[in-house]
Amino acid sequence: MTYKNPQKFDLKIRLYNQEKSFGKGVYELMKKTQSFGSLTGAYKAMKMSNSKAWKILKRAEEDLDMPLIERISGGKDGGGSKLTQEGEELLEKYEKFIQEMNEYAGARFKEIFEDE
Repeated sequence: MTYKNPQKFDLKIRLYNQEKSFGKGVYELMKKTQSFGSLTGAYKAMKMSNSKAWKILKRAEEDLDMPLIERISGGKDGGGSKLTQEGEELLEKYEKFIQEMNEYAGARFKEIFEDE
């Protein structure tokens, strides 16, 4: 059997203080909350249960010791959700970090696995 080098790779990056609490799932939940203006719209779009969405969000907020999403109570215009300033800053930094790590890892992957 001839060995063939892998053609692709994937990085899994999570941020945390004590527990691995912030990764792709919370990131996507926050991005969709930004788009929809609603946590409910976000988790429904992700086909995620209400309880799971609240659980992963609460765990991330507790571990990172910062509020990520601000809940807006209903009224005549209805309620909604938006990212806190800390949440927006975290998303920006996370996106930058992921981009830089993928660029670095891509270059190293090519160096190590490219056929000679």
